[in-house]
Amino acid sequence: MNNLTNNQLLQFFQLQRQIFGVCPHTGKIFRLSDCQIYVKKKPEPDWLQQIEAAQQRINRAEEKLDEKEAEIREKARDAGRKEAEKMIKKIDTIFQPLKLNPDDSKVIFHPVDFVVFNGMKSGQLKNVLFLDKVQKQTDKRLQQSIQKVIEKGNYEWVTLRVEENGTIKEE
Repeated sequence: MNNLTNNQLLQFFQLQRQIFGVCPHTGKIFRLSDCQIYVKKKPEPDWLQQIEAAQQRINRAEEKLDEKEAEIREKARDAGRKEAEKMIKKIDTIFQPLKLNPDDSKVIFHPVDFVVFNGMKSGQLKNVLFLDKVQKQTDKRLQQSIQKVIEKGNYEWVTLRVEENGTIKEE
């Protein structure tokens, strides 16, 4: 077999692919070249099978490692989030004492500092608050007039849309 040329070797394997058999258990047709033939016991794994088995073990270990890493990252995110909330409670003198979520607020500065859409972040809007951290004497009358307008119900909802061409249309 040492004297076989590459062409002869290729022809040999091509011929092997043309020999077929029928499985006595399933009745399926198979190529003889695809069979793993052994006599009484399964043969010892060859070098390729050993490499493939080792690769499978490595892949399983990598999957476990990835899962563990994801768990650790999630725990670290949760711990970081809790720590950030603690820090915000120490720093935030406006929203935390009122049990408001700062993400629900929009800064407008005049005539009040914030409009808080209480519950917006959770998707369940409870109410809308006008919040001013320090009442300025100059804004006091204006804020009182806003309060009276709200108490009397003298307000309406209007939706305006800015079109592609820059014009504003009321819906």
